[in-house]
Amino acid sequence: MTRTTSAVLITALIAAGVAGCDAGGRGRSAGPSASTSAAPQQLLALGQEWVRCMRDKGMTRMPDAQLTPEGYLQFPNQGGYEWKRDLAAHPGIIEACKSIEDRYPPNAFRPKQAVTAEDLRKLAEFAKCVRQHGLPAWPDPNAAGEFDLRGTSLANGISGRQSEALDKACKHIWSGDIKVHDNGGGKK
Repeated sequence: MTRTTSAVLITALIAAGVAGCDAGGRGRSAGPSASTSAAPQQLLALGQEWVRCMRDKGMTRMPDAQLTPEGYLQFPNQGGYEWKRDLAAHPGIIEACKSIEDRYPPNAFRPKQAVTAEDLRKLAEFAKCVRQHGLPAWPDPNAAGEFDLRGTSLANGISGRQSEALDKACKHIWSGDIKVHDNGGGKK
């Protein structure tokens, strides 16, 4: 090996080694993590800043920001309070806090799981069960595995009692999350 080839090879190895380390000298994980774009404490601080903004604008029950074990930001519902439903009814609050939300790194939140063909099959079977157990207007799932109730007689939601009865009757088909789009009046 010539001296020039050795120098180029050593330079490339050093550059690759430096690129693989963060400021603390540790190698970066190849797995998905929010911490590759922001340190966990920075991400949590940004989440709490957003929560303060939401609370200051009127969503006083907004839960504290938390980090998942994988380093993703989350705002878990607490005490039966569904903050996403509340937020959807207050677009002015969304706009008022958007400048903070815009500062989240692209991978601050856990990536949404793709809905498989098997999931869609089970969700369609779940929809059939729901229709057979008292809600004939219940639609089939869309391609994302969500049920769009807007424009149906169920658009303003279903009662808690109906929801519990449907869960009991159809949970054997699908026990995962049920994502529903409605006019904000539903329980499920």
